[in-house]
Amino acid sequence: MSTQSPIPFFGRAYSLTITPQNGPSAGTPIVISSDSFEPNALRFTFEVVQMAFSAFWQAEIVIYNADGPISEGPSKGIDLYQAVIQEGDIVTLAAGYQADYPFPSIPPAIFTGPIFYTIQDRLDVKDKRLILHCLLNRALTTQNFLNATLPALSTQFTQARFIADQSVNKININESQVQSVINSAQPQRGAAQLPRGKSYFGNPHPYLNALAEQNSLLSWFDGKGWNVDSLQNPLGKLVATYAPVTPQGGPPLRIGGVTLSLIGQPQQTQLGVSFRVLLDPLVQVTSPLPQVAVQEQYIRQAPIAYPLPPGSGPPVPIVSQYAVVGVRFIGDTRGNPWYSEITGIAQIQQAIQLLGQSLQADATSN
Repeated sequence: MSTQSPIPFFGRAYSLTITPQNGPSAGTPIVISSDSFEPNALRFTFEVVQMAFSAFWQAEIVIYNADGPISEGPSKGIDLYQAVIQEGDIVTLAAGYQADYPFPSIPPAIFTGPIFYTIQDRLDVKDKRLILHCLLNRALTTQNFLNATLPALSTQFTQARFIADQSVNKININESQVQSVINSAQPQRGAAQLPRGKSYFGNPHPYLNALAEQNSLLSWFDGKGWNVDSLQNPLGKLVATYAPVTPQGGPPLRIGGVTLSLIGQPQQTQLGVSFRVLLDPLVQVTSPLPQVAVQEQYIRQAPIAYPLPPGSGPPVPIVSQYAVVGVRFIGDTRGNPWYSEITGIAQIQQAIQLLGQSLQADATSN
């Protein structure tokens, strides 16, 4: 990466690499571009979606005019159209601002996962594109398999650990965090034991989802493995408090714990709030779920009162602090987009009911 740029709003720091998993160059990263101020940097755009309600996170990265050898950097001389880029190769995308991550540091990764498929096309007469569509956790869910039997008197946490360990593609879980969440969600169920042995056959994903639903929890996969958490009492720390951006102020300013990067006006939603900020790699869907805050006077109230499920209580009030359940990163290394779009919620029970998850499931059912 080059030295920090003094140009306001355009001092972007980023890194994009592709690591082949097979072939003669297996394990050797290909650096597509690492800084927008390199003389011959390739332009690329990206859209990364992280959702706590979805097992399949995805990213689409479009690299422009990569139909020749890379002229600078650690991958000098490599032609992307001739390189073996195929399903299963690992893509790592990091993005942020140089003010926060000056050279030679690199921002946190906002996506690490395998390529699902690639497309080559021509946008117009002169611009060729290499499109990488990435789908996270396909190998751990739809392409995974489990065939094992768990003995009787096993707890729910033991079931989760057994499913993860016995899967063909082993699933990583944070054992201490998963055990704490399951046992604290509903103590009378979390420690419940199976009355008899239980056999597992097929895809492990539905079994893990069932364990989460039985305890009114959400489950999802990220780049590290399986996560489970409760949004009723979010465990994550407050990672950012946002206020409107300062015009012509350069990269996001942080004053007294408040980040001046809010773009537009936050909108109240049925369960919380959605808003856009200058790209912030620190706000991601992790376990435990992080929290963000927005100053209340900037939130635009919903024009109508949303109908809620019976018995779910009054409409969600406007509060300043939210659990992050979704983030969409969009960027263009030579254009205007460089944003994080954040979805936060204030009450989990309504979200679970709207998703159709049962709150009365039998924890010991087979």
